[in-house]
Amino acid sequence: MDNRSKKFIFVPFCLMAQSYQAQGIVKYEWKSSIKPFMQLLLDNDINTIQMPCAETEFGDSLIREPKGIGKYNTKEFNEHCEKLATKVSKQVKQLLISDYEAIAILGIEQSPSCCVNYIYTNKGMEKRMGLFMEKLYEKIKDLNIPIIGINRKYINKSLNELKKVINEKQ
Repeated sequence: MDNRSKKFIFVPFCLMAQSYQAQGIVKYEWKSSIKPFMQLLLDNDINTIQMPCAETEFGDSLIREPKGIGKYNTKEFNEHCEKLATKVSKQVKQLLISDYEAIAILGIEQSPSCCVNYIYTNKGMEKRMGLFMEKLYEKIKDLNIPIIGINRKYINKSLNELKKVINEKQ
């Protein structure tokens, strides 16, 4: 008998590895921003798949200055995000074909690549998805998998949203 969990959640690379974020971005320590999410997934026997970091895979180093979405919104970076989104969407579809369950996909709010609901721009706060996330969404929108934006400043709100999705899937 095979007792492995068939539940999966896709997480942004930096949710599990803060060092992948741009310099000066990490304002909340690991215990308060990452641990509650990972503990929730562990407690519910949910497998995690770490999505690639579009920004670090595009550059040569983990050490980089923060850039807004306007700096990343180039033909080259969008093509890069398209390739990564194709890879992740293929993983999602392979899970579903294998009779596994994709519980949710998580993004990181304010990230030029992975935000789900909003990002700060030179015009103020803008409601939109990040460049990678919008391409991934286009490839999987017909699958009705919840996409949740993690806001590290309002961690409890994001955590409660994820708990609700997990409870609905139980």
